[in-house]
Amino acid sequence: MKKRIQKLSIFLLVISLISISLTLVDAHEENLTYKYMIGTGFLSEFGKVVSTAPNGDMLEIKGEGMFSAHPFPKTVTGNGTVIHKGRDGIVIGTGKWKALKLIGFQSYGNGIPQNLSKDFEGGRALILVRITPDNPDIPPIDAFLRITCTIGDKIPKKAMEGIRLAIRDVPQNFHPINFNREVSGGTIFIRE
Repeated sequence: MKKRIQKLSIFLLVISLISISLTLVDAHEENLTYKYMIGTGFLSEFGKVVSTAPNGDMLEIKGEGMFSAHPFPKTVTGNGTVIHKGRDGIVIGTGKWKALKLIGFQSYGNGIPQNLSKDFEGGRALILVRITPDNPDIPPIDAFLRITCTIGDKIPKKAMEGIRLAIRDVPQNFHPINFNREVSGGTIFIRE
């Protein structure tokens, strides 16, 4: 009987510790709210945020917003502008983007290793966005916007500062194009 009580006591202690741990994790995750910036504010001094497609086309993106990285529900807001140029630099199209859904966020750590504020954070966010071309003859396009900021102490070796954009649904009579190589510009996540 004494052994049974000891086993029950240990079991209850373990359950209590797990419960406390989960509460602490949830409390920490509830505070994971970030502002993200793509080539705006002080980042404009790093130049335009540009990525290229395999055919040489270029995409400039600018904008900002907020997101919560709590496991459920993930929330996101944000908007900005896009400029699509051919490899020759001639503008093919312009438009605006709006954040629809946060797919995920991976933190690379805060800016202390780079002598920056502890509120600055590196990482990679993937956001579903809707691009509305300024040309009314072209319908809105959904795409995945990947934002990468290379500060912190957990930066993957192949991480590149900037953005990538993968078109999700291509309107009829348009060729699919993915801007999958970061070229220039600055991005950042700021813990709120």
